[in-house]
Amino acid sequence: MTRILSFVFGIAVLIGFIYYVGFGSIESILLSVNPFVIIAMVGLQFLSLGFYASAWYLLIRSVGYRMPFLTCQGITLASIFAVYTMPSGVFLEGARCILCSKETGMKFGESTATVILHRMLYIIGFLGSTALSLIALMVIGGVNSVILEELSVIPTISVVGLIVLLYLSLDPKRIQPLLDHVLRFALPIIRLVQKNAVMDGKVDRFLDEYRLGFRKMLSEKLQIILSFAASIGDWGCSVMILWIVLLSMGAHASLWVAMITLAIGKMIQMTPIAIPGMVGIYEAAVTSTMAVFAIPIPIALSAALLSRIVTVWL
Repeated sequence: MTRILSFVFGIAVLIGFIYYVGFGSIESILLSVNPFVIIAMVGLQFLSLGFYASAWYLLIRSVGYRMPFLTCQGITLASIFAVYTMPSGVFLEGARCILCSKETGMKFGESTATVILHRMLYIIGFLGSTALSLIALMVIGGVNSVILEELSVIPTISVVGLIVLLYLSLDPKRIQPLLDHVLRFALPIIRLVQKNAVMDGKVDRFLDEYRLGFRKMLSEKLQIILSFAASIGDWGCSVMILWIVLLSMGAHASLWVAMITLAIGKMIQMTPIAIPGMVGIYEAAVTSTMAVFAIPIPIALSAALLSRIVTVWL
């Protein structure tokens, strides 16, 4: 019931926002988009999904386990579906940890390490591009420096969180008391999905598995570099999707603006708020960010809606 109510709330926010901007203007802008643009967006999205699965697949192999690539792709698609039907992005990562352990025989701590490092590499990639975009806009000018400083707050917070996560990943026993409660709660769910769960619920063993798996991946430098490159490819495809749709709608937006906008949207999606896929909230945040860069709100919202349809619902 909570999941349904949270989803309804998100849809209500989205409908209310569209009503505020104007249904007629949104409809006319969307209908004006060239069908070939939509085809290009879909192609980029499939390429993005391939990069996303490849980045994780390489990390799994670096730990010493094997999984068919199509199975890896299927798990990533299932986990992405989960995040858009469940009230938290945590379900995406949790589903991958469980299914990876089931399909490869990998210990649960090791599978968790692959998922977390995969997410960290992705975050490093888009935060780096966001920093580059902010610097480029400051150099080029045309945007109020105060606005750029305000927009940099969220990426800065994310960097701090990333550093903390990396520190804890190298020495995870510092959070053992917290994980003890989490695993006791999660174990019945894990065993429900995976009858032969490769874990016994002991936190110290889980943390040892996690630490060893994490360090083993870091020792495989070539695999890390390739995984990071695939994450950059995934991020680049997502940016191109938004940029292409903005240009097709007549918006004079630079690639830097598309990068910053999408980065804000991604960080909003990672916020642990109980709204499936952050429906409504994501569109409002992305539209507001584009409006800061002088993109008309009807075009900004239309671009947010079309890119969302292509990257999620298709």
